[in-house]
Amino acid sequence: MTSSSAGAAAQRSNRLGFFSQALRFGIVGIGGAVVDYSSLRLLLVLGVWPDLARVFSFIIGSTTVYLVNRRWTFTSRRNAREVVSLSVVLAITFGLVVGVNAVARRALPESAWPITLAWAISQAVATTFNFLAQRSFVFRHAPGQSSER
Repeated sequence: MTSSSAGAAAQRSNRLGFFSQALRFGIVGIGGAVVDYSSLRLLLVLGVWPDLARVFSFIIGSTTVYLVNRRWTFTSRRNAREVVSLSVVLAITFGLVVGVNAVARRALPESAWPITLAWAISQAVATTFNFLAQRSFVFRHAPGQSSER
């Protein structure tokens, strides 16, 4: 990517408001959730322990979502600060997903849906945190640029 195309990408990102980014993040998130949940179900069919399956499905879904969000939602060029920030955000998100999923699986009443409901609850918590953290820390703009997004 040339510096002029990087500048153009930053300008496009500056024009995207909070709600536009949230909408795009939501659309990408739905696709990522399908990838995440499908990989969870596949891993369970393959006999993987449910908590470990959730770990792997999170990694698969998060990687997919990051790659699309970086290019479309936040129109960012990867740099060292972004990678470090993303690593911290995903580590915290990972803890939220695994922790909330484990608590929800054990707290939900016995039914045919505990894995699906626990996944949905953990996904909702993680998605909310992930959007706010990525927008605020990972894909934020350099000082001096427009703060209106």
